[in-house]
Amino acid sequence: KILNERTALLTLRMRLECSVIRNGTVHGVYNVLNEAVVDRGPSPFLSVVDLMCDSQYLTTLQGDGIIIATPTGSTAYSLAAGGSIVYPSVPAILLTPICAHTLSFRPMILPDS
Repeated sequence: KILNERTALLTLRMRLECSVIRNGTVHGVYNVLNEAVVDRGPSPFLSVVDLMCDSQYLTTLQGDGIIIATPTGSTAYSLAAGGSIVYPSVPAILLTPICAHTLSFRPMILPDS
């Protein structure tokens, strides 16, 4: 019992562990609740990102970047970029392109494994 004989609900949420790696050196490791974004930064040129899942090639993204989101983050930046809304307890990872150069790359939902 918590809070003077009242019960409190606890909702577990998925998080992502993200590593920033430059030239083979880890510059930071972060745990994120909503999303991680890989974008072109201040560069005026398109980003070209090869997407892999479990060492298997998925596609090459040409655009402003990509959003890798948890179900909790599906209602944030990912939704604004055209991604799906995912219920928080669904074990999934969302991949949402940011202003993709081609119309063939649509948002994807992958299992969290």
